[in-house]
Amino acid sequence: MLNQSLFTWGLFLIFGFPIIAIALGELIEQLKRQNNPFTKVLINIRRWFLPPLAALLVMQKIFAVPHRAISLRITETILGIAIIYVFILFIDTIFTTLKPHQTWQIHVPNLLLQVINAAVILGISAYVLATVWKIDLTKFASAAGIGSLVIALALQDTLSNLVSGFLLILEAPFKLGDWIKVGKIEGEVIEINWRAVRLKTRDRDVVIIPNGNLGKDTIQNYTIIDPLHVVRMKLRFSYFDPPNRVIQMLTQTAIATKGIVSQPPPSVDTQNYINTAIEYEVQVCIKDFFALEKIQSEFMTRVYYAAKRYKFHQPYIDRTGYQIDKFPAEEDITTQRIATSLKNLPYFTFLNTNTLNNLAAYASVEHFGIGERIIQAGEIDRKIYIILEGSVLLSVKDSNNREQEVLFLSNNDLFGETALLQGEPSQVSVTVIDDLKAIAIEPDSIVGLLEKYPKLAMEINSFIITRKQAVDNAKTASDNGKVHSVKN
Repeated sequence: MLNQSLFTWGLFLIFGFPIIAIALGELIEQLKRQNNPFTKVLINIRRWFLPPLAALLVMQKIFAVPHRAISLRITETILGIAIIYVFILFIDTIFTTLKPHQTWQIHVPNLLLQVINAAVILGISAYVLATVWKIDLTKFASAAGIGSLVIALALQDTLSNLVSGFLLILEAPFKLGDWIKVGKIEGEVIEINWRAVRLKTRDRDVVIIPNGNLGKDTIQNYTIIDPLHVVRMKLRFSYFDPPNRVIQMLTQTAIATKGIVSQPPPSVDTQNYINTAIEYEVQVCIKDFFALEKIQSEFMTRVYYAAKRYKFHQPYIDRTGYQIDKFPAEEDITTQRIATSLKNLPYFTFLNTNTLNNLAAYASVEHFGIGERIIQAGEIDRKIYIILEGSVLLSVKDSNNREQEVLFLSNNDLFGETALLQGEPSQVSVTVIDDLKAIAIEPDSIVGLLEKYPKLAMEINSFIITRKQAVDNAKTASDNGKVHSVKN
């Protein structure tokens, strides 16, 4: 009977382990191709777990080494260490403190994962000490109980941080990626461990806050329930500027600013009448709290150019006294200068001076900042623009809904020509590349000239056809992969 058992175990060790190793190798190769996280677990099972297990079985089943033999105990201890290592790898694969890459992975706080790993290490180590080395752990537990009081007194702050860390996990007032404010410190949570929480501020500095301090302080979480965050900004405009028009300008500017969401819509309130101005509060919602300062900066920059287009006046500060008969003009752009700019265009060269002056009288000069979208594809053009300074990019969406470049326009170039085509939407979007100063002409003032001057009608018609051809060429080239996408 003994020989039969020995023969069975011999066959298993000779053939079984190589077959298991080969099967693990094939499975590892398949998981590697799938980029599966379990690949590392199986590699370490084959490398660290199988050899000591095989050695232990040989010693016990083939050579019948006594349980008290030191060689057998060392082998069992090595196997226990291998089990600890592989089991921790398995736990770290199932549970992750980062964003899960697989649907079956479970996100847990770093502190909880460390506690689980510590429990595995202590549990398996205690088993090995008690069963392999026959150590009476009850005496050790009694000694540890007496020493724990001394350790607790010596490590009050550390234990306070540990307990606070557990309470943070249970209550979960924030998670990785949340933006929080603790006292005067504001930042993104990048790590939660047994001792402290690490925040990354907007200045890209890492601030470490002990868990004990978090338990005592008020925590303000900007993103835990609703990713939307309300931003309030105060601005002042002159008493000469009608509040309803100011509110309209600020609302439109907020809607056009990247990073400000459209729902709920921005709101503007008239807040206060002070010595030299009317104060307004703009309330907008954003989703990307990290980009708060950038969004505020872009909005305030756009307000400057929008206010110039609306001919609004910025009030003077309270502390300086001025005697003002009237507000100075933004710039002396005379009708004559506008007429001269019009005459430089090939479409208007044959028009007489009186006609150009009449056309210029219905025009105005408008200012736009970098990134502003003057015309949106699919919408009706309201005005025709002639560039005095700066540049714009004409772009169009291809069949894959990607925005592609059509043309760059600069001084004396014209855009917004579809305003002359009654009810026809623009095929292109127009975005400011460099700060723009442009003559804006109402389309009705040109329509009357088209009827009076057939040559002008032919020139404008030829221009519109050429521009449409450029748009069609851009779409065709995009479908063939020959055009670069516009970078937002």
